[in-house]
Amino acid sequence: YGMTNHSSKVDSQGAILALDYGDQRIGLAVTDAEHAQALAHSTIPAQPPDVAVSALQRVIAAENVERIVIGLPLTLEGREGEQAQKTKAFAATLAERTGLPQEFADERFTSAAAEEAAAAKGTSPDAEAARLILEGWLSQQSRKKHEAA
Repeated sequence: YGMTNHSSKVDSQGAILALDYGDQRIGLAVTDAEHAQALAHSTIPAQPPDVAVSALQRVIAAENVERIVIGLPLTLEGREGEQAQKTKAFAATLAERTGLPQEFADERFTSAAAEEAAAAKGTSPDAEAARLILEGWLSQQSRKKHEAA
């Protein structure tokens, strides 16, 4: 078809899905195939939780997700408050249902930036927050790679 597949390793690499979990809504973001950038995806209702998990399973299938990064809302002191506990409980349910590896990412400083980005782009603040969580996670991974090299 005239399309050259210049890299076979991309095929085996699934996307990474980031979640910004809230009581009302969950913001979603996914990476592109190369894991080069984070893209705001969508927002789904967080309630009821089993419906939210089913919606996430559809996204996981559609986007070929291989790993989930979940924003963990720590307090400014870096401790886990009530919201972090709720997030972890939801994550446990998701892990059970999907069997995908999960990582938590500190999301303390994403909210204000997400509001600004959302206002500028006319997108959902929840999806933008997920994108910022994912961007932070990706840059951390590339730093780790450089340190290991």
